[in-house]
Amino acid sequence: MSRIHKALQKAREKRQDQKLATGNSSPLEKIVYSVSQVMPIKNEVLEKNHVVSRSTSDPRSQLFRSLRTDIVKVMRANNWRSIGITSPSYGEGKSLIASNLAAAIAMEVNHTALLIDMDLRTPTIKDLFAISPEKGLLEYLKGEAEISELLVNPGVDRLMLLPGVGTADNSAEWISTPKMVALFHEVTQRYKSRIVVYDLPPILPRDDVLTCVNHIDCFLMVIEEGKNSEVEIRKALQALENCNLVGTVINKSHASELAVKAPVSA
Repeated sequence: MSRIHKALQKAREKRQDQKLATGNSSPLEKIVYSVSQVMPIKNEVLEKNHVVSRSTSDPRSQLFRSLRTDIVKVMRANNWRSIGITSPSYGEGKSLIASNLAAAIAMEVNHTALLIDMDLRTPTIKDLFAISPEKGLLEYLKGEAEISELLVNPGVDRLMLLPGVGTADNSAEWISTPKMVALFHEVTQRYKSRIVVYDLPPILPRDDVLTCVNHIDCFLMVIEEGKNSEVEIRKALQALENCNLVGTVINKSHASELAVKAPVSA
């Protein structure tokens, strides 16, 4: 091999090493989960739990893929890397929307998705993905675990979960800690291809969401049709009036199970 060829080969190897070291390798490359836990889940179980965005047979999957396409378009245009999913009150399906959105984002080869369960009082993501982690986000905030110990790949390419385990009554205080602030920065900056989806608590019962609005790029509001009064919905939307609200999803609609009330736009 000539001296020039050897130099070129050495330069290519150096660039590859730099990519691996900085986490900037292409998402098109084969992902190997050597550190994170892998807890494979069968597609039938996901569909049974209504995480259907990756299904080839469930007609609802296209609704979530369309929602993903609209949201990702806006996020790309604004260079946003994270989105928080919330709702006015409990039981409106925000965790289900967050799970389907993250799974749909992971279907795009140009992106990876990290779904973080930030509802510290009632974590749901582990149940939707039928995983049984021993520790979750709360243990990280308490200093009892590192993030690398908590991340779970559910057997879905380009999708990672940071689940919640247990409950915390003083959830707003935990969310405002320096460790949580550091986590907000770390998860969005580590990989350029990553979109972080936060499953947030409802916005009306307490101030958890307001505690973290400055650390999340944009938000999606999930509203169950016919559940909340107009006053409650207006109050929830007003709470995010100074934030980037990309849209409102009407869940459990009589017209369809998912309807985008306020189309997102760049």
